[in-house]
Amino acid sequence: MGAEGADYFMVYARTDPDAPPRDGLSCFLVERDESVEVKTVYGLMGARGSGTGRVLFRDTRVPAENLVGKENGASHIFYRMMIPERLTSAAGCIGAAREAIEIAARYTTRRKAFGMPIKSFQAVNFMIAESLIKLDAMASLVWMTAKAVDAGIPHGRMRRMVSESKKFATEAVWDICYNAMQAMGGIAYTNVYPIERMLRDARLLSIWTGTNQIMNLIIQHEFYKELEQEVRGKRNVELDAPEAFNEEEKIYE
Repeated sequence: MGAEGADYFMVYARTDPDAPPRDGLSCFLVERDESVEVKTVYGLMGARGSGTGRVLFRDTRVPAENLVGKENGASHIFYRMMIPERLTSAAGCIGAAREAIEIAARYTTRRKAFGMPIKSFQAVNFMIAESLIKLDAMASLVWMTAKAVDAGIPHGRMRRMVSESKKFATEAVWDICYNAMQAMGGIAYTNVYPIERMLRDARLLSIWTGTNQIMNLIIQHEFYKELEQEVRGKRNVELDAPEAFNEEEKIYE
């Protein structure tokens, strides 16, 4: 993304082939010169103004002072960068979702069928209601996560909350754009309204900065790790059950 107009590239490179994958990477700032070629090799379904291109390095020399952080320490940079990158991806969904709802709501207020605005039909106005619920839910989750990040919560909890925000918001904005198109009907499938573009753009959000399947991986991993740590000093709620001490019935294998 952004390769076409970039003057500098932040590049991760393997600098220790014998180290485990995450421990053998270094990060560099590479200046664009005659040895760096950017090629546009395909079109995109959405986000067409992103300047996406393939970057080719042909015997490119990078001075030692362009090393970012420590040698073989790029994994720490990457994991820290993913916090604001994924959180801003989630936050951007809020604005897109709000616009899609408002466009659909204004259209369904003006568009008539059987002598009445189509917003009067439950099949239409329920889609607006469902979209508003998802909008407010995503905005609340993103806001709560941003506040927690600013407060300096532990990194594991931070990764989980950011992943939850990114996954929920990017899936919600897709559903909201879909509902807007359904509520408006065929005209929303044309470029007379921006809904068709918003739907195409929204599809990318659940893929970039880590797919939502990767978000699931992080969410469950950090939760199980946190749960194991909390159980050691936490009241055991399982003991609240009347038959909690019936160990004969607690079979795990």
